[in-house]
Amino acid sequence: MKLSKMALVGGMLVMAIGGIGGVMLVGYIVILHGA
Repeated sequence: MKLSKMALVGGMLVMAIGGIGGVMLVGYIVILHGA
């Protein structure tokens, strides 16, 4: 129970970081192509 809850929280954290990283990467590419 506790282990599965930690895994769920860890997965959500990774997804959140991945989403933010993806948005930053897209923005960086757009800025490079726009410059």
